[in-house]
Amino acid sequence: MRRARVLVQVGPRASAPADNPRTPRLPTGKLAYQLHSHMAENPFTLEHSLGFILSDISRLARTEFDRRVRHLGVTRAQWLVLLYLARQPGCTQSDLAEAMQVQKITVSRHVDRLVRARWIDRRDHAADGRAYRLFVSRQAQPIIRKLTAVAEQLRNEYMAGLSRARRTALITDLLRIKSNLARLDANARQRPHETN
Repeated sequence: MRRARVLVQVGPRASAPADNPRTPRLPTGKLAYQLHSHMAENPFTLEHSLGFILSDISRLARTEFDRRVRHLGVTRAQWLVLLYLARQPGCTQSDLAEAMQVQKITVSRHVDRLVRARWIDRRDHAADGRAYRLFVSRQAQPIIRKLTAVAEQLRNEYMAGLSRARRTALITDLLRIKSNLARLDANARQRPHETN
């Protein structure tokens, strides 16, 4: 029969289990109070981590947006390419891949499909004969308008409860954080030989 591990109460605090004296003792008295107070004043959970919050917001927003545009017959990859391209008309596939943070070959496949569907136009790049500039076609403009309207409606819904001033302040703060991270990334790229 397995022996149960029990704490033996001795005086004002508990000792280690009787069968394993190497088990660390639990904090009691003033130390336990200080630890409890510190955790109460400085709570840290994944739910309150900025990185996890931003990741969850992005994931939930993409999922809901995908659900709302599914009836348009547009895949997630396609509407992402179209929205990025509508925001950066005339960019190259390399520019698009960098903006979307995906591999160039992945963007190339999506662009090829959208070109065949006549939703994207390829035009020669004046400064680089090996590259093309990409534009949303006239045929895709109705889809872009619908995607934009859905995105605006969804944004209004998930911003519900925030005043205009708080929305502006929130966007300003997030842009500052983005700028700080972009600066860190740029600095790291300038020092590729350095390691942590």
